[in-house]
Amino acid sequence: MSQTTVQLSCMGYKNFKIMFVFVNDRMRTFIPLSISCLSAALKASGFSTCVFDTSFYREHELLLEEKKKEDAGIFKPVDYSSIGIQLKDGSLFADLLSSVEFEKPDLIAFSVFSQAKRLNFKLASTIKGKFPAIPIIFGGIHTNVEPYNVLGLDYIDYICLGEGEEALVEFAGKLAKGEKVDGVKNIGWKKDGRPVLNPLRPAQDLDKLPFPDWDSFVPYHRFGPYRGHLLRMALVECTRTCPYRCTYCGNDILRQNYRNSSIKLKYRHKSPQKLVAELKHMKEHYGTEFINIVDGTFVAQGEKVLEELAPLYAKEVGLPFFCDATVHCLTAKKARLLKEMGCVCVNMGMECGNEEYRLKYLDKNITDDKIVKAFLTARESGLETRSYNIIGLPFETLENIKETVELNRRCKVGSVSMSIFMPYEGTKLRELCIEKNIVAPDQDIVGDGTYPIIHNPYLSDEELVGLYNTFALYVMAPKELFPVVRLAEANTPFAKQLRKELLALYT
Repeated sequence: MSQTTVQLSCMGYKNFKIMFVFVNDRMRTFIPLSISCLSAALKASGFSTCVFDTSFYREHELLLEEKKKEDAGIFKPVDYSSIGIQLKDGSLFADLLSSVEFEKPDLIAFSVFSQAKRLNFKLASTIKGKFPAIPIIFGGIHTNVEPYNVLGLDYIDYICLGEGEEALVEFAGKLAKGEKVDGVKNIGWKKDGRPVLNPLRPAQDLDKLPFPDWDSFVPYHRFGPYRGHLLRMALVECTRTCPYRCTYCGNDILRQNYRNSSIKLKYRHKSPQKLVAELKHMKEHYGTEFINIVDGTFVAQGEKVLEELAPLYAKEVGLPFFCDATVHCLTAKKARLLKEMGCVCVNMGMECGNEEYRLKYLDKNITDDKIVKAFLTARESGLETRSYNIIGLPFETLENIKETVELNRRCKVGSVSMSIFMPYEGTKLRELCIEKNIVAPDQDIVGDGTYPIIHNPYLSDEELVGLYNTFALYVMAPKELFPVVRLAEANTPFAKQLRKELLALYT
């Protein structure tokens, strides 16, 4: 069904309301792309939407995850109170039920990441316990990873697989008209209590999607942190479907779901005109002053596309931005075009500094020299660089981590992002960890990469946390200070103070 057809068939559904539950259990401000895109599609088709926001409840156990990243020199501290944010002392669950009572939604939707799946489940169960007649639908990456497990929960009525804008509009339209939903593509449902997954529809034309809906979110979510400052920041999606198959990432799970329906899910991008129009809208309507392009690899687009986009963006938008790239894709010409557009920083994955390990375990067939060339090319074009790194990978050694440090130093990175390995459900690397008995099959993903989840036979949890806390220092500080940095790895008051003083000097 085309978007035009959907809009024509669903006009007049203002009395049918969909509530989205925005689960944000960290100390972060952002407007989630998933919910904002889905809400926009529904509103464009005549539906009413609202959002219940779980942000900044003091009872969240993971509020301090951001503080751990600040203490490790990965994030700079920001003062969220400067934009009016205060921690909420009330009960998240009581407030959720009160919001459902007040809004009286006809459908409640969740978009779920693996790290927060338990909280999503608990919230949905709480709703169903008091409002059993309201249907609940789950989508998001975790739902795509474990569709039968999610749909098998008795408090979840439906799931949505793959891209959801068109599917959710058709699904909500049938609910509103009291029609059966068993034929809606992308939707999972229950027949006699047993999960049934419908086939998927082809992926959507990104140029036909409406601009994301920001009006349903509290205004402070229009801000984002950059270098210790809170700026009016837009999280922007230009492309979908990363073309790579890294073993630690869930992208291939989405592709497999489409392959099961005989559909090849390809890398796609918005046209330069569509992207620029969307960004102009954000700038003019919300005062956006900085752009965060969140695509896994924005520069996988061809050079001709960027040649068209760069002058149009510079003329019509003219805002600074940062983006993610892969070292495979970043050429000298693309780096120059990014600079002409107004890019201030390119983030690129390095993950592990050992070529053999990257190929064997991460399915990344790329040399150290290629990585160094990409980072130095960006630097020579006037772009700052930030590297993505993972430590505590399965069977990684201390020597491997030292190699990762040295590769960062060779690349002359401007800053580092760091995570202790997280074995995401459905990924090949998690399957290897289960096979080798270094993680339990039912182990949940918890935290935000600041503490080990798997058992690494060559590195203790204490060693990994110490290396996590000092990794940025090993990359940025002079080598003659490494013995001092080593002292800062310990979990003692002296080490913490030493680390703080060193970070102030070198990151």
